[in-house]
Amino acid sequence: MEQLLPVLDNFELALLSLDEADEKVRKGVELVYADFLSVLERAGLERIATDGERFDPEVHEAVAHEAGAHGGGADHPTVIETMREGYRLKGRVLRPAMVKVAG
Repeated sequence: MEQLLPVLDNFELALLSLDEADEKVRKGVELVYADFLSVLERAGLERIATDGERFDPEVHEAVAHEAGAHGGGADHPTVIETMREGYRLKGRVLRPAMVKVAG
């Protein structure tokens, strides 16, 4: 499953780059992506919540920090941007989310 995560990342990047693609091509890629993601989810893969969440070093890897700002005025570090999605497999962290935090 770990080896499929870069494929999933690249699929998501491809979807972002399809803004000006032919409508049929975009719909086809979106359908294949949805099927792929569905298979992974049925196998127990789940995305780790990030943006707006309290920073949790168990599931988040802070790669950037914005000083002097607090996400939502909180008194604890808060995730303000996701650099790379993180995933759990059947409740176990497979890959932590790479995030930018504030606070």
